[in-house]
Amino acid sequence: MQTHSIDSFEKFPGLLHAFSLRSYESAPGEFSDVLLGRLSDPRSSLQHRKMLLEQLGISSGKLFLVSQVHGDRVFVLNDSGQLPEAVEQEEADALVTHLLDMPVAVLTADCVPVILYDPVARVVGVIHAGRKGTQLRLVSKTLSILSDIYGSKAERVQMGMGPAIGGCCYQVDEPCLAPFRSAYSNWESFVKVSSGGKFLLDLPAANTADACESGVRPENIHLSGECTFCRNDRWYSYRREGTAGRIVSLAMLVPPGRV
Repeated sequence: MQTHSIDSFEKFPGLLHAFSLRSYESAPGEFSDVLLGRLSDPRSSLQHRKMLLEQLGISSGKLFLVSQVHGDRVFVLNDSGQLPEAVEQEEADALVTHLLDMPVAVLTADCVPVILYDPVARVVGVIHAGRKGTQLRLVSKTLSILSDIYGSKAERVQMGMGPAIGGCCYQVDEPCLAPFRSAYSNWESFVKVSSGGKFLLDLPAANTADACESGVRPENIHLSGECTFCRNDRWYSYRREGTAGRIVSLAMLVPPGRV
């Protein structure tokens, strides 16, 4: 099972990260959908989860996901004995941890998956930044949690955004745009007027603005460069498909040199 990664993140030996593609080669020349999700989701394949983790060299078989609710709660994974089944019951849209070999992940299918990594404080976070999470400024709230609990510094944080619907394709109406006018003083930098009274909203750019206002350096922000709606052949897109599978965006701290 192939995965996608952000090239700029490969220089950090203490971080393992990956984004799952929508399909895999199940037989020579034949491709099948990747079915990944929470343990409680009947559409999720344990075999596919095992394949993903084995591909990444994660021998524990564990994957820590939360119950995403399009809010702004950040779950702190600080107990090495915590079970994935218990964490899955937590309603949150971001996870952070300082623990080694504990892969944290979010599920998306157009929303922006964000990875935050402080190589000095040795902490990592993953964020499900959809429209609501972005307007609630979940990135800056997660940065605050990393600072308050672990002493992380925003200027050291490396931020990666995986495949998500881009400003080229994400059309919204005025009621959807209104909260961004209130939450962001520079909202016009990531909004364009479209047709029929609609607007094009660039969620990756909005999350970039949120991070920069919190002190993340622009040169430390890295994008996958792929729009899920445009590249529906590679990624699941709820907007394009209506009913879609999910992309797993995963990050894990490892002893430097082991990746």
